[in-house]
Amino acid sequence: MQIEQGWQPSEIERLVDVENATASRLIFTDENLFRLELQRIFTRTWLYIGHESEIPRNGDYVTRKMGNDPVILVRDDKGRVRVLLNSCTHRGTLVCRTDSGHGRGFTCPYHGWVFGTSGALVATAEDDTYGGKVDFRSLDLRQARVGSYAGLVFATWNHDAPSLDEHLGDARWYLDIMFGRTPKGMTVLGPPHRWSPTNNWKLGPLNFGADGPHAVKVHGPIVDATLAGGGGARAMIHRALLDSPSVHAGPYNGIWTQGPAEMPEWMGHDPELVALYERTLKPEQFQLFKRCIASVGTVFPNFSWVYGPVSFDMQREPIVNFFAIRVWQPIAVNRTEIWNWFLAEEEAGEALKHQAMLAGVRTFTAGGTFDQDDAEAWHGIQRGSEGEISRTLDVNFQVALNYRDRPIADWAGPGVAYPSNYCEVTEFNNLLQWRAYMSGAR
Repeated sequence: MQIEQGWQPSEIERLVDVENATASRLIFTDENLFRLELQRIFTRTWLYIGHESEIPRNGDYVTRKMGNDPVILVRDDKGRVRVLLNSCTHRGTLVCRTDSGHGRGFTCPYHGWVFGTSGALVATAEDDTYGGKVDFRSLDLRQARVGSYAGLVFATWNHDAPSLDEHLGDARWYLDIMFGRTPKGMTVLGPPHRWSPTNNWKLGPLNFGADGPHAVKVHGPIVDATLAGGGGARAMIHRALLDSPSVHAGPYNGIWTQGPAEMPEWMGHDPELVALYERTLKPEQFQLFKRCIASVGTVFPNFSWVYGPVSFDMQREPIVNFFAIRVWQPIAVNRTEIWNWFLAEEEAGEALKHQAMLAGVRTFTAGGTFDQDDAEAWHGIQRGSEGEISRTLDVNFQVALNYRDRPIADWAGPGVAYPSNYCEVTEFNNLLQWRAYMSGAR
């Protein structure tokens, strides 16, 4: 299909071939589609903004992005969590230019307009110069609609969208395992790490939504190193991926890699935390999690997580589980900014939190072993799809044809599960959701 200046719904629908499980490479390379994504996805659906533990006190704030709009996540003076457009209603200047902080409000650096933590305009530079002819309430900072689940703060500009609980739907069952498995839930371990790979923003969510086969192909030597088991570790992971479920539930798609029978349960977990898991989770959730050696997932459009055990030397350091969440921010059609946080249970000891943070930094950050592998692969996809001939071709998810009509009949959780991490069904589901938003079906 030739590049068009504007895209009609029927043209967008043809970009993702539902029956054949393929998609046009234009979805990664076309500038006009990228601009349309910002309008039809990032202004219409729920987007992850931050974690409640980042703003524990009234007056705490962090600055974030919703698509290409800068926003402020703040806990106001009444304790309510708000998401404010970071743009002065006078001339458009950023009213907050720091990554995080604490205060009673925000003062525009250009003309001195003052806004409270609720977003309300408190004062202009010279109120009396307006002569009573302006409704100052109309000049409050623009606010997004805010929802929170298991400490995760989401926001949307679409005030007619379903509630966050309705939007997440069955995904909440899986979010509970990752974010609500103890009474106090998770806490963020420091500010987000940020870096900017040279690829389209959708490649990361697709990979995390999830691409099982690449784990031992792209990351094989690192899998061996992080489990300090040589080729045996790689073979074990390969077998586990083939035999473990992929899951689709509402806006969530992901994988739950289960360890083989010879692997001990709760590998890398503190026994005291396991006791809390058993008290907090439903029995079916507890059973799924106890043999889990990797959980990777995406909540459409751009919120993902990755969890797994790491030890670079089992003789000297115990296996510890790291847990990372990330947002894939769209910067340009061929550039993404990754925001990456590490989390641990609030009830975990400080030593365990430190070990989990260190394990995560060594594996899933800009300088981490796994992310360096992925960045090179995604850069290759982008470069391999931008040419005049190559962008006329498709990307292929046709393994899904062999699995999508073979769900697990007795799956214990909500949604639909498939019997392999190699099935490509859940990965392709991310593009089906993209298609629905872009064509106006949602």
